[in-house]
Amino acid sequence: MKTPFLAAGSALSGAALASALFLAWPALTSDADDASPSAIAPATPEGVVAIDPAQASRAGIHAVTLIPAQTSAARHGLARALDVSALSAIQSEIVSARAALTASQEDDARQRALAAADQSASTKAVESAHAQALADRARLTAAMQRVGLEYGPGLARLSSAALGDLVRAVAAGRASLIRLDFADGAAPDTGVARIGEGAAAMPVRLLGPAAAADTRLQSAGSLAILYGALARELGTGRVLPASMAQMQGKESGVIVPRAALLRYRGGLWVYRAEPGGGWRRVELTDARAQADGWFVRDGPNNGLKPGDRVAADGAAVLLSIERGGEPAGEDD
Repeated sequence: MKTPFLAAGSALSGAALASALFLAWPALTSDADDASPSAIAPATPEGVVAIDPAQASRAGIHAVTLIPAQTSAARHGLARALDVSALSAIQSEIVSARAALTASQEDDARQRALAAADQSASTKAVESAHAQALADRARLTAAMQRVGLEYGPGLARLSSAALGDLVRAVAAGRASLIRLDFADGAAPDTGVARIGEGAAAMPVRLLGPAAAADTRLQSAGSLAILYGALARELGTGRVLPASMAQMQGKESGVIVPRAALLRYRGGLWVYRAEPGGGWRRVELTDARAQADGWFVRDGPNNGLKPGDRVAADGAAVLLSIERGGEPAGEDD
């Protein structure tokens, strides 16, 4: 499954330098006056750059060999911030209902005391005060149940004070109530997930299942509260990648250095050395950021395996050559 939200420390920051290298390419490859880009990058299929090792070395393109790697198996999904306007209204209703219940309970007790002391309170007044207290209690119970019915049992376990603190923190930009949906089913009721990518990823503790399935993804979800810098950037409806380590299992693959990665046409790419010479641009459809690079698991659709050689410290040069010297733009 392609993950469009992938980001990387892209080598495209050197696109201007790559263009300059391409314009000066004849000097790198030949002293002949008639050297031209077509002599360096002849007509080849899209995604393939046909240059020999000597030319690549003179252009500063170096290859690294991918070695086998393993990482803990993980579940992958999406996290998005929820609108807490309804939760704020529910919290206000809870506060109002609790205040009304306190007042009606005091009135009920007072009427009973008066009736017991000297019969100065009528039976009707006592019954009316008691009925009002019961009605206010039912109103408070219904307001508290709305949290679980509309958001989920995990959030319903929070106290009224904690709900109020959450609403105020979200309004101030210090927190975000998020929903996580995983591709392989519902997340467990408890556990720790990671939101975001790379060094900016933040851990969150799951509160419990969401109240309803996602209508678009048709998946059950879990709720969590995110605090910190990422919460300030996570506006309502924004989607970020989410992952959660599984208790058992390992995944095999390779670690791709960050210097070898390219962000191009909405995807993540590397240039892989071809057995017969030259370089082929390969898209990474299932890559995850880690401390020492990006992990790409084994699979027929992932395009890389241990022993492959990928271009590092020069991937942007290869992309510029492939594009005929034209730097990649924002729309690409």
